[in-house]
Amino acid sequence: MKTSEPCRVEMRVPRRPEYVRFARCAAKTLALQLDFTYGDACDVELAVGEACTNAVEHVTATTSDEMLVCFLVEEDHLTVEIRDDGPGFDPHGIQAPHPDLEADSGLGLTVIRAVMDSVDIESESGRGTAVRMSKRRERQSA
Repeated sequence: MKTSEPCRVEMRVPRRPEYVRFARCAAKTLALQLDFTYGDACDVELAVGEACTNAVEHVTATTSDEMLVCFLVEEDHLTVEIRDDGPGFDPHGIQAPHPDLEADSGLGLTVIRAVMDSVDIESESGRGTAVRMSKRRERQSA
């Protein structure tokens, strides 16, 4: 399915672990529907799952029970934004995890950056976080 007009799809998803898989499946299904390669669709699925997991893990008593998942479909790429109203953080202060760490904690943003073509993070203490990531669609040879 090719598209020439930008199209925006939004969904509000409960900020609970059992709904992360739903967001992942929606992302992969959309990417496949847009003729992304299977590998690229899996990358989008993985990145969305990591961003949603981060939003779920950082829920506090004062945050809402939802996260917003937005897909912006353009002719040559797909942009996904995961937005929450969590506690926020300094995205510039995040360092790559130490290679000797046994826990998986802290790897989410590293994984997202590894599989997506561009990643932008906006976050402000007490005002939430938006992770915006894009994947270019590879042209299939005829």
